Amino acid sequence: MSFLTALYTLLIRPLELLFEMIYCLANRIVEHPGLAIIALSLTMNFLVLPLYKRADAMQEEERKTEEKIGPWQERIKKTFKGDERFMMLQAFYRENNYKPTDALKGSLSLMLEIPFFIAAYRMLSSLRLLHGVKFGPIEDLGAPDHMIVIGAVAINLLPILMTLINIVSSAIYTKGLPTKAKVQLYGMALIFLVFLYNSPAGLVFYWTLNNLFSLVKNIFYKLRNPRLVLSVMSAISGVAVMIWAMVKKGDMTGHRTLFIVLFGVALLVPVILYMTLKGRPKKAVKPIESSEKKIFFLGALFLSILSGVLIPSSVLASSPDEFVDRVMYFNPNQYLLYSGLTAAGTFIVWFGFFYLLASDGAKRIMGGVTWTLCGIAITDYMFFGKGLGTISVNLEYETTPVFSVTEQLINIAVLIVVAAVFIFVLKKSKKIPTYVLLIAVLTVGAMSIKNMSVTTKGYTECGYVKGQEDQAQLTLTTEGKNVVVIMLDRAIGAYVPYIFNEDPELVSKFDGFTYYPNTVSFGAYTNMGAPALYGGYEYTPSNLNARKNELLADKHDESLLVMPVIFGESGYHVTVCDPSYAGYRWVPDLRIYDDYPYVDAYLTNGKFNPNYELINGEAMTNRQRNLFLYGLSKIVPLTLSGTIYNNGIYNDADLNAGIHNVDAEGNEISATQTMSDFSHATGLDNKFMDAFTVLLNMNDMTNVVDDPVDQFLIFTNDATHEPMLLSEPSYMPENTVDNSAYDAANADRFTVDGRTMNIAEWTDLKHYQVNMASLIQLGEWFDYLRECGVWDNTRIIIVADHGRDLAQFDYLYFEDVNELDVEFFNPLLMVKDFDSEGFTTDMTFMTNADVPTIATDGLIDSPVNPFTGNAITNEDKYGPLLIFRSHIFSVNENNGTQFQPGDWFVLNGDIFEESSWEYQGFS
Repeated sequence: MSFLTALYTLLIRPLELLFEMIYCLANRIVEHPGLAIIALSLTMNFLVLPLYKRADAMQEEERKTEEKIGPWQERIKKTFKGDERFMMLQAFYRENNYKPTDALKGSLSLMLEIPFFIAAYRMLSSLRLLHGVKFGPIEDLGAPDHMIVIGAVAINLLPILMTLINIVSSAIYTKGLPTKAKVQLYGMALIFLVFLYNSPAGLVFYWTLNNLFSLVKNIFYKLRNPRLVLSVMSAISGVAVMIWAMVKKGDMTGHRTLFIVLFGVALLVPVILYMTLKGRPKKAVKPIESSEKKIFFLGALFLSILSGVLIPSSVLASSPDEFVDRVMYFNPNQYLLYSGLTAAGTFIVWFGFFYLLASDGAKRIMGGVTWTLCGIAITDYMFFGKGLGTISVNLEYETTPVFSVTEQLINIAVLIVVAAVFIFVLKKSKKIPTYVLLIAVLTVGAMSIKNMSVTTKGYTECGYVKGQEDQAQLTLTTEGKNVVVIMLDRAIGAYVPYIFNEDPELVSKFDGFTYYPNTVSFGAYTNMGAPALYGGYEYTPSNLNARKNELLADKHDESLLVMPVIFGESGYHVTVCDPSYAGYRWVPDLRIYDDYPYVDAYLTNGKFNPNYELINGEAMTNRQRNLFLYGLSKIVPLTLSGTIYNNGIYNDADLNAGIHNVDAEGNEISATQTMSDFSHATGLDNKFMDAFTVLLNMNDMTNVVDDPVDQFLIFTNDATHEPMLLSEPSYMPENTVDNSAYDAANADRFTVDGRTMNIAEWTDLKHYQVNMASLIQLGEWFDYLRECGVWDNTRIIIVADHGRDLAQFDYLYFEDVNELDVEFFNPLLMVKDFDSEGFTTDMTFMTNADVPTIATDGLIDSPVNPFTGNAITNEDKYGPLLIFRSHIFSVNENNGTQFQPGDWFVLNGDIFEESSWEYQGFS
């Protein structure tokens, strides 16, 4: 990070995020980009009005001081020279409590205007949402207005109007002031004219509104009782907004109505304040104490570290590998520079700036508010908003968090009590808050450093990814036997009937396969469910836990080696692609195969994504922006958390409108997808594209040889793990998805044999779609294998490590068995044997731990686990089985000798029968 970037992140980024959040909220309410600009201008001007009012007062104070001391300054300068002049001026300044730096107060309003202008310029000039938007006489808010055209010459009217308003406002403001002040303001008006003349109309419109607001403000300042007039106008506006809200209530959702009513009430506040304060004598304000200043700045520092460093660092430390990019290889802790500086800019710089300009009475209030906010923040962070599910490297939850009214009311009640306690403590003592905040700052700082060390360690250990760039070769033989195991992470077995019902052509492509619906996985996530798939029944969670003296990491790697070593030592050439958590790392560490010369190991994920660098570059930029906002969403009341989170978009105005970045050719690039409803979406999810593009290129990776050497291939793909809305009926990724016509025509496709799959949430549909897309692409590869003459001599096992708890199948949800959703443990299992024909369904009870037995069946006599010496069989599945449910899925947490505690279930029989399941307890 360069110095200028750091300075921008500290000073401008907080304002830019504020601008964008306000604009995004306004646009969702008024539903027009032009009207949202008006709302943004009004909101920002009212927010900073106290700041500008204080700056104007300080300017006036400085002007009066200059008028008072100016003649004496000139007399001293004329009378004395050299050091004597310097000494006399210093003595004169001390006597009048004046510092030469006080002259800067005269330019305070201008200095304030610069960062706000830069933030507005950065946000509005690059806002693609404005492109092509007509607003009144403005044809395109995203381009210069060109409202006057004379022949071939187009004249931009808005900048001229903006300048005229600015000049009139300056004339009113500087009436009676020295020429110096007038020249300064008129000069700035002309500079803005030149600078903004060819800028997008949306930006100029915003600044014109600001100038108009300034004009109205200056007129009000000249009135005899401006507060009364302002209060009456605010009250009238508030009543008007509320009446409009009630009239339009039937056309709006509840949150919009609530927002507008609250806005109307807020506009009534000035008149209430006027009525309550009118005629009250001003009380003498006690000077602010140093301890009170410490409370404010320690509180601001605490909030900065908590939201900008501790919370973001905990996200990075939870899975450092995921944040390490194999191309743009750098320590993920660099993201903390952006989040930390943004937080410091928000709470220390800008809150501090307001604080320093405030009166002593206002400072005392701000100190108390900051102290109370610290209590609210830590309470929210520690006790609320927990258990929200998996969060991705793009800082998106799989399912958007929804807090019930009860949860929100409890949260508000608790925070009221916390605020009352903190206020009580502050009134009793100024020392206690100071010491508490100092300890809190040191604590969150130490915790942040610990998180950063974990991330750095993970980053250092990820150095192996740079040496694993070979292009994968999926070698198959026409003369020997081929055994192929395809592990589709999180592929759900119960989807198959619906997928084949929707696309009957898949039946012919999967000719020879047997589908096993009655299949169970032993664990809810990859590090719990995959070891048994790779190594057999010795690697179920309960059996792994029984080996108490060995690390889970070693036992996991051992499971990955079982089948490759068995087949390799039996004379097979072995190809392994993307083995799950090899080396117990998020990005597989292929070095675990270095001691086995018959194994060729590859990483394929992301290798075929044509926009890998562009998309991951955008993902990096999004994290730099959003980590602080994520931290902020964790420390605010639940009622505000969702507003900041904003479906994982964090109020990015363009993404909120479904508009993404474009590459040099004008094609959209994106690190995430934005859905507007069940049928419409824009953008591409980079994680899905990294995996799905591998399936699209399987034909190119396939290396068919005329060689008698038998081949064993085990191939893992995550496309089914990364839900994304796809374009129907092809189920291909598109930048713009519109499935409305197809969805309407095929509304009954989720009912098969009288059983309806519940599609209640967007994530339900997306999971189904990526499963469909993956099977379609595998079907294409199977046709290619037929063309290459390696179909009949190939055994293929398609299997998943686990399912997902989406509660889509009523017959698989057993509420009385500790709210068990069997869909979580129902992995896909389909098997095609040599020379097999037809597509069949077999209800035989199976587990994904049967894979080693199926793979070796009839090919390797009495296979034995090369690491334990035990026979590879499936006999263990015929007794009661222990199934493990835990949401602690990260290998960074489950990295001891046993899994972290979770729910255990006993399964004895058919997975579809509730009587087959029994809750064993939590351990």
